[in-house]
Amino acid sequence: MKNPINHCKICFKNFENEDLYELINADSYICKECQNRLVPKFIKFSVDGVDALAIYEYDDTIKSLLYQLKGCYDIELAPIFLNRFKKELHLRYEKYVLLPAPSYYVDDEKREFKHVDEIFKVLNLPILSCFRKISPFKQAEHSKKEREEIIEHIRLIDGEKLANKKVLIVDDVTTTGSTLRALVQLAKTANPKAIKILVMSKRII
Repeated sequence: MKNPINHCKICFKNFENEDLYELINADSYICKECQNRLVPKFIKFSVDGVDALAIYEYDDTIKSLLYQLKGCYDIELAPIFLNRFKKELHLRYEKYVLLPAPSYYVDDEKREFKHVDEIFKVLNLPILSCFRKISPFKQAEHSKKEREEIIEHIRLIDGEKLANKKVLIVDDVTTTGSTLRALVQLAKTANPKAIKILVMSKRII
């Protein structure tokens, strides 16, 4: 029996699933050539004493794909980053609820989706949208000192939902770490049972 033909969500080339694993994961599958461009690094680091893990280094490939997802509204790209590791990550964090880093609501409305939520949906874990970004503050447009003040642009909503829960703060990319520090500080005020961080990519300086 001939295997089903799918198209790669990155390069759009048609391909046939070659084995059972690829067939099972065909919902967010990319061709092997594109998969080889996504090289996992599993970078361990910490933010204010909180254990953190980044799956990829933030390189030109990740930057380009994130622009296609966020800037070109290509929601089909969202699952490709973590799909290969979804079972392992689900087991690693199965007792946690996800706290996605927020985007400004105007950006979400333009895209018609929350890109961080979409990236981490493949983990099949509960998501709580407790962070709100209250201004269109973009870190790339500000100095290092100004980036450290990002906590002034984020609010914790319904923090009581986090009490005594294990929470996993998730984001697409971290550069200076200022956003993650702000989210950790806000989450701690809700007295969760535990906090960890998982990011899709991290800039290595």
